[in-house]
Amino acid sequence: MRTYEITFRSVGSLTYPTPIVALVIEPDRIGPNTGAMLATHGWGGNRFQHQDKMEYACETLDLVCIAVEYRGSGYAFDPVRGAGWSLPYDLSLYQTVDVLNGLRRVLDLRPELNRRRLFHYGGSQGGHIALLGAIFAPNTFACVYAASPIVHLDLPEWASEVGRAFLLHERSARNVIEHADRILCPVILEHGTADEVVPHAPHSVALEARMRALGKQVALTLYEGGGHGLEPVTTRLETFKAHASDPMRTIESDREDDFRAGRVIEIPCADRTLRIDWSKTPEAHDLLVWR
Repeated sequence: MRTYEITFRSVGSLTYPTPIVALVIEPDRIGPNTGAMLATHGWGGNRFQHQDKMEYACETLDLVCIAVEYRGSGYAFDPVRGAGWSLPYDLSLYQTVDVLNGLRRVLDLRPELNRRRLFHYGGSQGGHIALLGAIFAPNTFACVYAASPIVHLDLPEWASEVGRAFLLHERSARNVIEHADRILCPVILEHGTADEVVPHAPHSVALEARMRALGKQVALTLYEGGGHGLEPVTTRLETFKAHASDPMRTIESDREDDFRAGRVIEIPCADRTLRIDWSKTPEAHDLLVWR
């Protein structure tokens, strides 16, 4: 395996795009079937949080793995400790685009990758970002795996943690249940029933019910007595090995990904529409606009 880091520019202001760092772990040899997997950290975490899953997926599943340290979190917030988050906190809008832009950058660097084998794993807010990524770029992923994910912002105690209020259209843009009809790929969910950070019932259980009602492919595993990281029942690494191995070996998308196609994605959100233009470069200030 080879491990290295890249720095790229993601959408910001007209003249000052945002610098973003990503960790990349890739096989020694990239073959015709080698795909890619995003591994997205949680709230206040950093790009090394899922290094164990990345190394397993790289070695065992033939995937180039990318962990994007999205804005306002981890080492971007505290260069010494690599923990914590900035206020006000974006909470998964521009941060989702940062992560998707990281995948775009690696696909540019490794044009030989099999783009029908693109996956996304994330835990907690990383799970939120993985699910939103399947909405913001709906033709891109072959499968998404979300561990203990946030799926909406309807927990009032989070307000003080974010340092801001969200308007109706902002809440809508971050609501996976509301926009679950836009998810086209299979979704794997897992959650501990004793999770006190992101409760399982209003998040994973509610999303599974919504997706099943829509006729979507979804699988939810609940771990009785498991906390936010599934401890003390198990670990996210062990469950990832158990639930991701077969799908990520066998599933391929039959659609051209949104990045290569340069698609424009429009998502109605309350009284506005979120427009994402994947024909734009990652640093373009109008890649993401409200209308």
